[in-house]
Amino acid sequence: MSETGCTVGEALVQRLSEHGVDTVFGIPGLHTLAFYRGLAGSAIRHVTPRHEQGAGFMADGYARASGRPAACVLTSGPGMTNAATALA
Repeated sequence: MSETGCTVGEALVQRLSEHGVDTVFGIPGLHTLAFYRGLAGSAIRHVTPRHEQGAGFMADGYARASGRPAACVLTSGPGMTNAATALA
């Protein structure tokens, strides 16, 4: 907990919410644990795909179909590489 009363993960979740994100797609990993801890107490829905590439395509499809922003939560390294096609 920081001096301002929230963790980095909680602050990230709050910023996503402020930007209209109501759904995130991703696979939890070591580098994203703080984010997922912040996500647990929020109204943002989380969808877990079987592969990071699926998370990227799901976020894109959700944003296009709903007209709302969506987020893809990835780990560094292989997680990002696996989603490169969807992000392109």
